[in-house]
Amino acid sequence: MAEEWALLARYFGQPRHPDWSRMRLHLRRFGDTRRALSFNGGFLSMPSHCFEGSDPRQALHIDQPLIAGWLAHEAFHHWQRLQGRAVTREALRLQWRFWRYGVNPYAYTASACAADLLAQFQQAQVEQQAQMWQDAVMADIAWRQAAPGAEQERLVAVAQRWHAVLQWVQMQGAGPQGGLVP
Repeated sequence: MAEEWALLARYFGQPRHPDWSRMRLHLRRFGDTRRALSFNGGFLSMPSHCFEGSDPRQALHIDQPLIAGWLAHEAFHHWQRLQGRAVTREALRLQWRFWRYGVNPYAYTASACAADLLAQFQQAQVEQQAQMWQDAVMADIAWRQAAPGAEQERLVAVAQRWHAVLQWVQMQGAGPQGGLVP
């Protein structure tokens, strides 16, 4: 849908890789159907409650920061693959470690410093990067949806921490697209 592509363009810019536009949304029918999933080839699978009327032919509820964040997370895995990362192999190994040893593959240490977040992001494994990307997108959406006042100011400060990460990803795929965070 046009709304989903507009959201992705806001955060990823317009990636030059020709396979970026092959990405498609589908209903998650197998496994843990409460979670989103990304497969090689641009196949993004989302839980039914993410779609209007639980119908995958309808738009996603991207007005909800969590669902927009999930879309960003799974699209980020597609972006990682286009950058040459072996996402599926790395993610399976990380999920196995989680199942076997309880090591959370999504966990990272948040920082109030934008430069520290960017450095951590650049060194992170595939699931940490995607989780950080999801958190960055959700922070940006949250401040945009907040009513003017003290809460919005707090949310702007949180979103600004992620600015370097958001711009770095855009520069990797297509070049800078200003205007993400005030």
